[in-house]
Amino acid sequence: MTEAIGDGDPKEVVVVVADQVGWITINRPERMNALTRGTFKRLVQASLELNARRDVRVIVYTGEGARAFSAGVDLKELDAAGQMTHPMEGPERNLNEVILELQKPTIAAINGVAAGGGCELALACDLRVGATGARIGLPEARVGMGANFGSVLLPQLIPRAIAMELLFTGRLIDMKFAHEIGLINHVVEPKALRSFVHQLAKRIAENAPLSVQRMKAVVLKSAGLPASAALRLNVGPDPYSSSDRIEGNRAFVEKRKPRFAGV
Repeated sequence: MTEAIGDGDPKEVVVVVADQVGWITINRPERMNALTRGTFKRLVQASLELNARRDVRVIVYTGEGARAFSAGVDLKELDAAGQMTHPMEGPERNLNEVILELQKPTIAAINGVAAGGGCELALACDLRVGATGARIGLPEARVGMGANFGSVLLPQLIPRAIAMELLFTGRLIDMKFAHEIGLINHVVEPKALRSFVHQLAKRIAENAPLSVQRMKAVVLKSAGLPASAALRLNVGPDPYSSSDRIEGNRAFVEKRKPRFAGV
């Protein structure tokens, strides 16, 4: 079911919830789903609202049409504005941070070009699935930008030397190579992308939500810590004392599918 979320132009960002999966679609195909200030704001609103909903356990981001996931910041709008603030100071800075820190697992369904800010949005997600023919990269060096978020995240996801080459050259890579270097989880045919991602999201959504959220929090918060410190982290919800742990154990003993409630 398509739902209206947030204020502003409801056509720029479309939200659909089905099977405990929330789909957030950037809907500006005529501009290759480029990100305006309004789009940034609506994406933040949609992300936070789906993260707070009990009936949503996984959040998926994608772009409308076959050409682009998102071509990044709308350079026409930027050119008209005449100036740009530092990425950690402007009002748009929260989008990738919000996505990165959502409690619920996130998936980028990369249906076409994911460049610049579009690539960074995909990097902020926990998983990435790409359609054959799609490309991804950070061309900021070719247009005088800085790729602040991408410069931090990309070397954490792939080997540093490869990340730096991609940053320095600004070239876009295809999904086959992105998969080979570990940036993309799966590559599927374009017509199968939404179905594949939805099935992957449903498989995650069927598991105990507190367990999944706990695992995500530990993965993110333990990054860079020595094992002795990481093992002693106590972050995210507590699945050990939850009703879902009791239900999961009972369902296993009774040889039935568990009915997790997220409590």
